Amino acid sequence: MNTKNLLKVLGVVLISLIMVYGTSCKKEEVVVTPPPAAYVPGFSATYFTVNAGAVEVLDFYITCTTDDWEMIKVNVIYPGGAGNDEFPGAGALLTKGNPFTFTTYFPKLGGSWTFNITGNIKSGDHSGDSFTVSTTVNISAK
Repeated sequence: MNTKNLLKVLGVVLISLIMVYGTSCKKEEVVVTPPPAAYVPGFSATYFTVNAGAVEVLDFYITCTTDDWEMIKVNVIYPGGAGNDEFPGAGALLTKGNPFTFTTYFPKLGGSWTFNITGNIKSGDHSGDSFTVSTTVNISAK
């Protein structure tokens, strides 16, 4: 076999190997889907101004607008960091749309009041899910 024929045979073998192994080593795209976001129920906060003697105080009401739920705790943060109170829920069960109020009134301070609510969903597709959610209400200084 002469050199020219040997080179042709080696060329054909090399091209065959490239075609066989080149097409079988294609990288498959890996699609990574992120986990679904945690469910966050909807809450709203309202208030009434109450006259306690000669002093006006605030009576807050918190309502879950989406689910029945079990209250673990509610942390109330006063405007401007003037105070912070935590209220244990003691496993109280509350139904969708029915407000709860606190066992105490709050000083009438103008600004944004924040309520950090921790609990467990007790109805619907997310029953058993735990959550922590914040809702705020703005109070006029007048």
